[in-house]
Amino acid sequence: MPEQIALSLQEQLHQLSHEANPARLNPLLLDGYERTLALLPRLEKLDLNDAQTQTRSRLAAQQAQGLLRTLHQSFIRLAQLRSNETGLFSTNRPRLEAFGMALESAWQLACLYSRTLTPLPIGFWLGCHQLFAEILELGWSTRSLKNGSSLGSLYRQLMLLGISASNRLEPQKMALLFKIVEDEARYLDLIQLDQALGEQGTFIYQTNSDDAPHFAHELPHKEQSVWWMIDTQRLLKRLSSKLQRLLTQSEDRHVEIQLIGRLLQEWAAPPRRQHFRLRRKNGEQIQLISLWPRCWDIAAGRIDDAAPEPAKLNICNISASGLLLQGESLNQPLQAGEILMLRRGDQHWQLGLVRWLSLRGEGLSSECGIELIGRSPEAVHIAPITSLGEDPLTPALSLAADSRRGHNGMLILAGKQYQAMRMFTVHDSRGICKVRATRLVMQTAYYQFIETWLEEITPKAQPEG
Repeated sequence: MPEQIALSLQEQLHQLSHEANPARLNPLLLDGYERTLALLPRLEKLDLNDAQTQTRSRLAAQQAQGLLRTLHQSFIRLAQLRSNETGLFSTNRPRLEAFGMALESAWQLACLYSRTLTPLPIGFWLGCHQLFAEILELGWSTRSLKNGSSLGSLYRQLMLLGISASNRLEPQKMALLFKIVEDEARYLDLIQLDQALGEQGTFIYQTNSDDAPHFAHELPHKEQSVWWMIDTQRLLKRLSSKLQRLLTQSEDRHVEIQLIGRLLQEWAAPPRRQHFRLRRKNGEQIQLISLWPRCWDIAAGRIDDAAPEPAKLNICNISASGLLLQGESLNQPLQAGEILMLRRGDQHWQLGLVRWLSLRGEGLSSECGIELIGRSPEAVHIAPITSLGEDPLTPALSLAADSRRGHNGMLILAGKQYQAMRMFTVHDSRGICKVRATRLVMQTAYYQFIETWLEEITPKAQPEG
């Protein structure tokens, strides 16, 4: 059982906290680090369809976090012990590598917390900032490590991940984000500010605060404050060139293209809210159903007595386009990019989409941003029309034309079936329709939202009176 292995490993790491000899401590920590990285995939493995397994998986994820936190703090202590080494034959290399492992373990810890959708522990950012402040003082930011990286590039990886909204990404895109950050972070420019910010704003941070970098249009008024800015222009030029190359390739790289397009906006300036949000403090709750088969059944009016009860989450705020929800949702699993059915009181069911998700507190209750897609979706069956005829019918959801949301009718399909001007046969409550795909409104890793135009309809035969 991976949980038992994690408990044993945590105990071994705890015993190392009493080791004061850096020469003995270093190989033991490196061994524990390699064993922990090998164990992480087993501890993080989730089964989103089973509430009992989800609870166990969340506890296992917390164990994984505990292991990496312990290792990260131990590598920081090792760097401190190395700084006290003196003697005729002592060199700076062991201390340099200890700094490297402290930042490398910080990177792995930040990625783990992103994958498990939880906020980083208190003290994480202050520890990383102070490490790098000491590295700068020593003049070691460009020094190379054994793995070919440098202390400066590792710190920049943390900064770049810190300005990324990873909790808005599906797992596939999140893994790709980590790879892009590792490849491109060295092109960030970190500049100590000595003047006011420009009109367009920038990302700023302080090395004496426990905060990730954040976007600002002006500096807070704090006496004797030293601020740093993150200039992303060199990085954005590289990403823009990479995007152009991907767009000219014949192979299907739509996920990477989507993500880079998003990062080009996010790393220039994070998007602003489009609608006013109204806070709710009256404890109003909303019913929530997740996963494609369950949502389709609800839209079809089917009642499955064996299906889990809808989750009931608290509405924290609401706008014209979405909701902020909080609460426990083990029986109705949530992840970014997943569709939902939502209902307030006795109103009609609405279709929603999870835009971002965080798990907070010891119980890891959910906090999520939901985009409202449309009211009263209809459960339909569709088949693309090809040169060979029609493919087999598959379930889909259909929304009527909505001028406020700017579409003439929409199909929501699982998978990737969109092609411009492609024809579909749709079996719905009106009869058998032929519709043309006119626009891909949006897509996630799991679904496509396709605007359609009605070309032809064969009404259902009316029963004889």
